[in-house]
Formats: sequence, C-alpha cells, structure tokens
Amino acid sequence: MSLVRTTRRSGLTLLVLGFVGAAFFWVTDPRIGPNVSGKHGVYDPRSWVAAMRGKPANPIDAANDASVATFVGLAGSLSVLGIGMYLMSRRKL
Repeated sequence: MSLVRTTRRSGLTLLVLGFVGAAFFWVTDPRIGPNVSGKHGVYDPRSWVAAMRGKPANPIDAANDASVATFVGLAGSLSVLGIGMYLMSRRKL
C-alpha cells in the first residue's frame, strides 16, 4: 500500500471522527444543543439525550457547568477535523 493512500485513509478517518466528536458535544450541551423538553407522548426517541444530561434542578447552572466542557470538546473536534482535512488535501510527492 502506498504512503499517499495510507495518509489519505488516515485523513478520512480523522475527518469522520472530527464530525462525530463535534456532533456529540453539540447534542449533549444543554445551551446550544437540541431542545429535548418537548412533549412527545409515550416514547421520546431523544430521551437518551435527557438521560445523558441529567435533570438538574436549575437549568441555568447546568448550562454554565456544561459550556466549558462543550467548548473544549468542540475545539478538540475541530482540530481533529482540520488535521484530517490537511491530510486529505496533501498532494503526491
């Protein structure tokens, strides 16, 4: 297997992992993530998000506590995404 092909495969893997990481940190943040407090009847397909976030007594405190971790996670995911894009765009030597 050539070095260029291996590098591009690694870049594609990092690209996918960057998108997955950014989506995870977006979904689990109570401030910028999707709204899960709507009424969906008996079964809520997004209930795992509420279970992951927990049900704090004060949503303002929950948003403030989670915001630092979300921003650090998004920064890490975007850096992995950037490295993946760099590896994908490298030219043959």
